[in-house]
Amino acid sequence: MRSRKIYMLVVLLLFLGFSEQISTVAAGVSPSYPAGDPQTWVIYQIVIDRFYDGNTSNNDPLKSPGLYDPNKENWKLYWGGDLEGIIAKLPYLYELGVSAIWISPVFDNIDVPINGSNGLEAGYHGYWPKDFKVIEEHFGTWEIFRRLSQEAAKYNITIIIDFVPNHSNPNDAGEYGALYDNGTFVIDYPTDANYATVHPITKSLSYIYNHNGGITNWNDRWEVRYKNLFNLADLNQLNPWVDNYLKESTVSYLEAGIGGIRIDAVKHLEPGWLKTYADYVYARKNVFMFGEWYQGFNDEMYWDMVKFANYTGIGLINIPLQQVLVDVFAYDTKTMWDLESAVNKYTIDFMWQNKLTIFVDSHDVPRFLSLRNDLIRFHQALAFVLTAPGIPIIYYGDEQYLHNDTVNDFGQVGGDPYNRPMMKTWNTSTTAFKLIKTLASLRRYNPALAYGLIATRYVSDDIYIFERKFFDNVVLVAINRNLNSPYVVSNVYTSLPDGSYNDYLGGLLNGVGITVSSGTFSVELPAGSVSVWQYKATPTDPWVGAIDPVMGRAGNIVTVSGEGFGDVPGRVLITNGQDYWTAEVTYWSDKSVEFIVPSGITTQLNENHVEVRIERADGATSNGIAFEYLTNKQIPAIFEVRNTQGTNLETQVGEFLWLTGSVPELSYWSPETIKAVGPMLCPGWPDWFVVASVPADTYIEFKFLKAPLGGTGIWEVGSNHAYLTPSSGIGEVSVEANR
Repeated sequence: MRSRKIYMLVVLLLFLGFSEQISTVAAGVSPSYPAGDPQTWVIYQIVIDRFYDGNTSNNDPLKSPGLYDPNKENWKLYWGGDLEGIIAKLPYLYELGVSAIWISPVFDNIDVPINGSNGLEAGYHGYWPKDFKVIEEHFGTWEIFRRLSQEAAKYNITIIIDFVPNHSNPNDAGEYGALYDNGTFVIDYPTDANYATVHPITKSLSYIYNHNGGITNWNDRWEVRYKNLFNLADLNQLNPWVDNYLKESTVSYLEAGIGGIRIDAVKHLEPGWLKTYADYVYARKNVFMFGEWYQGFNDEMYWDMVKFANYTGIGLINIPLQQVLVDVFAYDTKTMWDLESAVNKYTIDFMWQNKLTIFVDSHDVPRFLSLRNDLIRFHQALAFVLTAPGIPIIYYGDEQYLHNDTVNDFGQVGGDPYNRPMMKTWNTSTTAFKLIKTLASLRRYNPALAYGLIATRYVSDDIYIFERKFFDNVVLVAINRNLNSPYVVSNVYTSLPDGSYNDYLGGLLNGVGITVSSGTFSVELPAGSVSVWQYKATPTDPWVGAIDPVMGRAGNIVTVSGEGFGDVPGRVLITNGQDYWTAEVTYWSDKSVEFIVPSGITTQLNENHVEVRIERADGATSNGIAFEYLTNKQIPAIFEVRNTQGTNLETQVGEFLWLTGSVPELSYWSPETIKAVGPMLCPGWPDWFVVASVPADTYIEFKFLKAPLGGTGIWEVGSNHAYLTPSSGIGEVSVEANR
């Protein structure tokens, strides 16, 4: 009977024309993400130089002698960590439950020391690159880098590189912004100044680099993007050579097998250019991308941060949340009410809330234990990060309670560089190690943590009980940050089915069990405790939880993750709410499906997203998930509107101009500022400009809008403007404002 059913299904598939869609059918994870869907990951961040010395022969290389401190006393020189050191510790990281390793930049950094205020300084951290196509000799070679990727894959661990497209190295010392192309000298910052001219639209004095001085107003969008970040030579991505250099430099890392890219300082780059970079990468490989944007929840440019994450195809590190976490668990200056409010804010604001990466410690902030040497509170902060919406990042050594409390030049206890000590111990029995390992396992087992929404079940000054739910999968977390008093909660609602539940952590953080009756529970939460309860459901229908990447064009490979897809191939359906397209499936398993984005997709008016659904072989259809469709290869284009004074585009304080147009990349005529391109910049009133990511070789009609942040725009009067985008390079169009 069973064989007859399979035969009939095959006949049906052939009849419907699906037989050529599937080249690979297997159980398990997708080819693009052998370590599993990124939302199931625990990422481990490593400063390469400070992790482990796996090859002492590269500590003081001939190419750059004198930058290594064997005594590890000068915190700003190399200390010996390298790529082979990471390879040697892969078994340790596998036991910890790590799915991905984010390594500090591996690009060739400057070869001479800089005389700093406290002695010699080197680019041990990786953020002073001079050649994006060469591996730093203190860390290894291309051969070793490829071996790292290959060896990590054996442990189901993927490698994430740290990409630094904003700048090269210091412009006023060392090698003075020297830039190389695979070993060939290109230019340095002082020489570049001789060729720099003021761009007629952006008003930036630039050539390969921007020469506009350092940032003084951190709320000025033009300054933030076109001036130097500190004293670092600011690359001009709108120079065609730089644009191509940065993009093509990524190819070798993709070919080496990386599974992710963390992008440094995205706040300081044009979002339109970064979107073209993401398109360039995704057209070559399906990898996970996220950027660094330093901002607080209450800052004006938090609005820009949200829009960036929602419409560039690049995720972000949730830095605003980390600031609240420190206030709640380390400083006690905020309560659990504030933490709940922060969670509610980012889960509402960000379209891809579960793709934000979240953390306690990093290379840019003092370690928690330097701020408050309290293991109970530290464990609670870690437990929150590992269970809240987002992808958790564990900073190297946190599981070993690594910290140094020296005060830095800025008065920070344990701040840069003292937040980057050498890793010394590898104890697998610490409470932090066990906590990370246990919750990493739960993330892989119960999709509520990877894909679920969050709901508050109880909150007070010291108590936060929240629930993650993905269809019928549930994880419930209760934290009592009061170190002295237990707390009784009564008749708390939960989606957990009736029954008794043990603490998933096994009492590791003093947690307890509960009994659910009629959908509620009562419990006494011990002082300083964390309890985790969970229920894993059997899917009845296909349940979609993630799509990677969230943006793409025809021909790109896209992965849909969830559960209940079945082992027999079905269909991938794409809809704009009116029309449907069937995608070619290249891989199918119960938890993961890969497909090729078809051509000819259209979006609805005022939209740039379509919806992707999984149709199981038995006809059951999943929930939909949004996908940003790009109409062609993307190029950056500068749009300028001139002489707005006396027109209906003339702005008042608090108003900005925006760009909308006839393609999804320009929001397909949406007047909503959250979708339209902008806010535009105005370095020379009454002229405004914006850099947009647009389809190459495409006829576009466009107009401008006037509105405050978050508003609906007032349309520019008159006829549409028109522009035929170039097939490559940097586009540029300047028009007079309609009157």
